[in-house]
Amino acid sequence: MQPLIALIDMDAFLASVEQALNPDLRGKPVIVGGLPGTRGIVICASYEARQLGVKFGVPLAEAHRRLPQAVFLKGDIKIYRDYWAEVCDIFYGFTPLVEPVSMDEAYLDLTGSQSLHGSIETLSQELKDTIRQRLNINCSIGAGRSKMFAKIACGLAKPQNSGRNGISIIRPEEEEALLADLPVRKLPNIGYRTEELLAELGVATVRQLRQVPRPILIELFGKYGADWYDNARGVDNRDVKASLIPKTISRETTFNADSVDRKFLQGTLYYLLERVCLELRRRSLQARRIGVKLRYVDYQFIDDMATLPAYSDSEPDILPAVERLFFDIFTRKVGIRHLGITATRLAPSMRQFGFFDEAKDKHSSLTAGLDSVRRHFGYHAIFYGKTMPLGDKFREVVDGYELRTPSLSL
Repeated sequence: MQPLIALIDMDAFLASVEQALNPDLRGKPVIVGGLPGTRGIVICASYEARQLGVKFGVPLAEAHRRLPQAVFLKGDIKIYRDYWAEVCDIFYGFTPLVEPVSMDEAYLDLTGSQSLHGSIETLSQELKDTIRQRLNINCSIGAGRSKMFAKIACGLAKPQNSGRNGISIIRPEEEEALLADLPVRKLPNIGYRTEELLAELGVATVRQLRQVPRPILIELFGKYGADWYDNARGVDNRDVKASLIPKTISRETTFNADSVDRKFLQGTLYYLLERVCLELRRRSLQARRIGVKLRYVDYQFIDDMATLPAYSDSEPDILPAVERLFFDIFTRKVGIRHLGITATRLAPSMRQFGFFDEAKDKHSSLTAGLDSVRRHFGYHAIFYGKTMPLGDKFREVVDGYELRTPSLSL
C-alpha cells in the first residue's frame, strides 16, 4: 500500500482560539502577545492582521503603530493547551500514529485509514470538518507519500494560497514537476543559514542541488548533506513517530522595563526554572540539557546550553547549570528585556537513586512536597527567597506571578 502522510497545521492557532471564544473578534485583526503600550513581541497574529503587515516576531510597539485598530490580547497558555489537547483527540480518532511537531502542528500517518474513511480527499475534508465543527477553528492539511511532500503540500494549502480550500495533496505523478523548481529552503532541515551557504555554491533550487555530487554534500554538511541529496530526488524515509514526549519544554518572559539588576534577573530565572520543572514533573519527564536565552534592550539575542550530569526534574539539581549559563552570556552592561529557559533531551522519569545519592533523594522529596502544598494553597503559600524580588515587579496570582508574557510563561 502506498504510504500516506499528512501534516495538519492549525491556522493562526492562538488568534483563532481567541476568535472562537469571542465571536465578536471574527473578521478582525487579532494580535496575541501583549497589550498596546507594553513591551514584547507578537506571538501570533490572525490572518486579518497578517494581511495588514503584522506577523510573528514584530515588536508590540511596532505592531500597534502599524495596526492601531487591531485587538491586542495577552493570551492564556492554559486555554491554548486545552484546545490543542482537543485537536489531538480528533487526530487520534483517525489514526493512532500522530507525531506532534509543536502546539499547532502534527504529522499523521493515514496509510491504514483510507479503508475506513475513503479517498484521501474525503479523509482530509472529514478531518478538517470535524475540527471546525467541534472547536470552531480552521486548519490546513497537506498530504503526500512522505513527510517532506506533506510539508510542501501543507504550505500550498495555507489560507494565503486561495482556491485550495485548505487542503493540498501531492500525488506521486506530480512530485517531479513540483519538486525540481522549489527553493532548497523547502527541503527538510534547511534553514536560512544553510540556504545562504548553498547560495554561495550557486544552489538556489532543488534542480540545482541535484547537480552537486553526494560526496561533496556529505563533506560540507555531514549526514544532512546525504539526506538532502536524497530529498532532492524525492526520497524521504522518515516515519511518523507516535510519541507523547515533547522535544522541548520552555518558559520565557519579556519585561515591561529593561533591567540590569542581577538579583531580579536571577530571581526571574529561578521562577522560570520552577515553571519548567513543574511542567516536567506534571508530565513525568526529566531533562538532560538545559538552555538559557536573553535579549538585550537593543534586541541582540544570545543563548547557550549545557548538559546536566544526569536527567533531572528538580530545581536544586538544575539551578547550578542555569546560573553558570546566565553569567557566561550576560556579559554586556546593557539592560535585558527578555529571559527564557529551555529544557531538552527529555525522557520519562526513572528514579533509581544510589545508596549514597541522599541529596537527589532529598531534592525529590522537597519538590514533591512543594508541589503538593502549592496545589492546595497556591504558589505563595511557600516559596524560595530567590523569587522575592519579583514581588516588586509582577502582580501575584494564585499559581505564581503574572509575568509580562503569560502566553509563554505560565
